[in-house]
Amino acid sequence: MASRVQQSAPRTLAEDLRGRDDGALARLFSARPDLAHPTPTDMTQVASRAASRTSVTWAVDRLDLATIRVLEAVAATDGPVSPAAVRAAVDAPADRVDTCLARLHEIALVWGRGDALHAVREVGEVVRAVADPLPDAPAGRPPEVTRRPADARRTDAMGAGTATELVQRVDTLLASWSARPPTVLRSGGLGVRDVRAAASLLGISSDEVDLVVSLARTGGLLARGDGGGDEAWMPTTAFDGWRELEVGLRWAVLAEGWRDSPGRAVRRLVLRVLASVRPDGYEDVEDVLRAVAWHAPRVGDHREPMARQAIDEAVRLGVVVAQTLSGPGEALLDGDAGAVMSALLPPPVDHLLLQADLTAVAPGPLEPALARQLEEIADTESTGGAAVYRFTDGSVRRALELGWPAGRIHDFLAAHSRTPVPQPLSYLVDDAARRHGQVRVGRAAGYLRCDDPTELDAIVADAASLGLSLHRLAPTVAVSDLPADLVLERLRGGGHRAVGEGADGSIEHARRRPPRSRVPEVEVRSGSDPAGVVAAGRAGDAAADTRPLDAVPAALAHSGSLEAVAALREAAEARASVWLSYMDQAGSATERIVDPVRVDAGWLTAYDHRSGRVQAFALHRVGRVAPTAPA
Repeated sequence: MASRVQQSAPRTLAEDLRGRDDGALARLFSARPDLAHPTPTDMTQVASRAASRTSVTWAVDRLDLATIRVLEAVAATDGPVSPAAVRAAVDAPADRVDTCLARLHEIALVWGRGDALHAVREVGEVVRAVADPLPDAPAGRPPEVTRRPADARRTDAMGAGTATELVQRVDTLLASWSARPPTVLRSGGLGVRDVRAAASLLGISSDEVDLVVSLARTGGLLARGDGGGDEAWMPTTAFDGWRELEVGLRWAVLAEGWRDSPGRAVRRLVLRVLASVRPDGYEDVEDVLRAVAWHAPRVGDHREPMARQAIDEAVRLGVVVAQTLSGPGEALLDGDAGAVMSALLPPPVDHLLLQADLTAVAPGPLEPALARQLEEIADTESTGGAAVYRFTDGSVRRALELGWPAGRIHDFLAAHSRTPVPQPLSYLVDDAARRHGQVRVGRAAGYLRCDDPTELDAIVADAASLGLSLHRLAPTVAVSDLPADLVLERLRGGGHRAVGEGADGSIEHARRRPPRSRVPEVEVRSGSDPAGVVAAGRAGDAAADTRPLDAVPAALAHSGSLEAVAALREAAEARASVWLSYMDQAGSATERIVDPVRVDAGWLTAYDHRSGRVQAFALHRVGRVAPTAPA
């Protein structure tokens, strides 16, 4: 057990904690973060928190069956118990029992040393509060998972293909929502119509849409934002940078977000169980569920459905393939999953294969810049290892509206195609460019100009059906009392090829920066650094050791006096440390050791040994001041 050598056995949990080295305390705060928030004043407070019913329950809920059985044996007696007695009481190998005892001591559910081990109070009640879900399971080891032979190379290759499709779906959906963000419902979800539209866009079921949206959210790519008055789901500022990463790294962002989202404990356990049989797979999912139950017997009735859902989602992520954990899936536990996935994927390609049916085949994942450009002039028809894009009159018109001249489109196709540019595609581009811009809508509270009077005649004839109020000013000009944006939208909805026109007569391109939501900030809690919490606890213990003998608790609440201020000024001049009692803003009495720097205008500026930084203290909150004991 990681503790400092003591002259005698500790009499309390607090004494046990004081006797541990800094590394052991840091491991304790990492394993039980609730003990570190807010930063404790001293080890006595840490011991008090560690013995509370809530904290003990939280810690016990994260133990496996073997460790719980060992803890039950320690808690079975009121007095101290020896490791030998625990070994005799638990049906498990002696080395396994000793490992469990060391773990229980490390997380402060058991304290003491030698042959005098104690369970923290409340442990007995907590371990008896929940029925054992596996009464007949051996304590020493988890249930066996029947293995299913698997080809690791084939499994990893199939997982890489699944991962590529998933990344493409997330990219396609969020790119679509950049232009038209769906509204957030009052319940915080998506409307049925938006889900169906997304399913149609991606060619998947509504259930799969839910997973794609969930992965985008947990990956930090999708969040709520201002959708022009209504709250809407829109890509975050991180989405643009994510699109520039290679596919393997983009997948890792999604997979790691999934791994660390709510329910993470069960997901990690599922991955750990599957990793225990890799490179083989599992024959029966029930074996996996029993093993997960052994590792987390106290998770509750929701453990099994959560584990089943985790396996189903892992399959759609490419983490599990043919009942086998993939290499990138194993790396999610403790490794660089992005690098492992990238090694399985072919390098990005910089070319296309144009075909006579107005499609382009990408013979592999495209370079990010090439993919972005292609998506502006063609529609994605299918995804996968060889994605297919289709050129249509609408897609070419979209490129023209985004500012692509016809010549640039021709040059792009010729530069990136390994096959000759088909003549029908060239004709499509030229025909769309010839008609592009014939009808123009201005910004002067709605004017409409057309070089072809016949075309304008047709528009004026359709004005009533389109909800437009048009007045002909000239053979090629008409005006409307509607806003130019609305005129443009209704003309396009009626099948007329209209574009926006600027005040100088130039065509206004549709390209603009899509709306983005800010990436949700991760809350950083005070005392999150275990080493800092250890230092604060040590400082609190030192302050308690330095406390004057006559500083009874009531004295800690006294307001600062002239004597206290004088003592602080003397310490500042002598650059000496002092003990002081202080009432913080929450009204709690604390003890601190500080190095005064200056006393001025009702404030003490001093280096606080507890927080490890210089801070200000209100003099009227200072109770007692005393010199520290000489070192």
